[in-house]
Amino acid sequence: MLPLNKISKLKLLEIIGRINFFKGFTIAQRELLLQKSKVYNCKPNQFVQSELDHNSHFYIVLSGEVEILKQGGSQALGVIKAGQFIGEGSFIKKRPKSATAKALNEVIVLCMDQDTLHGLPHALKGKFKDAVIEGMAERIVYLSGQIQDFHHKYSPES
Repeated sequence: MLPLNKISKLKLLEIIGRINFFKGFTIAQRELLLQKSKVYNCKPNQFVQSELDHNSHFYIVLSGEVEILKQGGSQALGVIKAGQFIGEGSFIKKRPKSATAKALNEVIVLCMDQDTLHGLPHALKGKFKDAVIEGMAERIVYLSGQIQDFHHKYSPES
């Protein structure tokens, strides 16, 4: 991943404005978040994160798609799209990454770490945490639906 330097802050604000994760943030809060965090560009097949990474980085996909894999596995577990995030487990509990994430196409991600989060104003920190919780709740609903679909598809008929 390389730092994204060739795009204006105004364009980044426009991209972030389209992302559901940031819907509850004011423009000033979005600007401050961009100032304090890092934005990276990933080329296709570059890793956003690896299970071997020992950091608590949290990545929000701003554009593109990221494939989720388990180390040593060749089959994708899923695809994360713009507005979704990865790395929340290690971000929240400072534990090892549970999966590897690889860019499927040109990807832009916003990277947040615990130190940066703690340095944000209280109101912004609260909105950020609320957005993470909301995103995790959406993922649980989605995965529950996937489990139900799988059960209906593969359960023996009565």
